[in-house]
Amino acid sequence: MPKTLHLTLTYHWWDKVSGGEKKAEYRRFTANWRKRLADVRPGDSIVFHRGYTNRTLTRRIEQIRVIGGWDLPNEVYQFFKCPNESQFFEIQFR
Repeated sequence: MPKTLHLTLTYHWWDKVSGGEKKAEYRRFTANWRKRLADVRPGDSIVFHRGYTNRTLTRRIEQIRVIGGWDLPNEVYQFFKCPNESQFFEIQFR
């Protein structure tokens, strides 16, 4: 049965997703995110919430993979305060 992952984004990141500029979402590789993403598969839905408003966007997950901090896009790398040695989930969507 398909799952739905709900993520709350700040207005800045939500606007980039809605404008088609952002094609992946990043989350730190923590126990909490490992648990939340354990049952999520490609083809499942991802619903982005614009802050705590009722504006949403729904996309399909293409791939979830683990990447290093060095592999984050520049703006995301700066957002996470230059986490060179950290690991992250990259959730790619269409």
